Amino acid sequence: MPEEPPRTARERELCKKASRFDWPYWGTTVLLSAGAISLDQFVIQSWPHAGERLIGPALIGVTWGGVIGGGYLSLPKCTPDDVRVGGPPEGEVHVAWPAAVAMALIAGATAPLLVGIETGTGPSTDPWSTAERSMRLVIAGVAGAGGALLPYVFPPRTWRASRELERLRAGADNKGAFLSYTLRF
Repeated sequence: MPEEPPRTARERELCKKASRFDWPYWGTTVLLSAGAISLDQFVIQSWPHAGERLIGPALIGVTWGGVIGGGYLSLPKCTPDDVRVGGPPEGEVHVAWPAAVAMALIAGATAPLLVGIETGTGPSTDPWSTAERSMRLVIAGVAGAGGALLPYVFPPRTWRASRELERLRAGADNKGAFLSYTLRF
């Protein structure tokens, strides 16, 4: 895609925000994930009822999904001096949902691995039924896929800035929109 320098001060500001990895956002998701793993390992697994013990894999799945999805959205989206100019004047030609689905699939596939490793076969898990052990993995997978989509609801700075930059470049700032057509012979 061709690139050109930011046109306005607002575009420069947005491009500066979108050009750096959002470490605070992603670091928070990593810390939440580590906290969920520790909480499950040292507290939740010792609860007496099976239904209560299934809260742990759900927490691990959601927070791990946030690490995967939030990590992708926290990546830099432009360079400080150049803004991508994509396709037609109506705006960006690609959509975000294929990447969101891919991140959800990755998180949904890896969260059960994380829970399986974390759960282990320690003496506290001996009385658990096979159904409970299986449900821990299923719940972690579903929660991981859902957790990977949460960063689209609560996005990092880089993603918010790049989406705003796309809206400005599409002419959807508060000055109205435009319509164009091309006729070729």
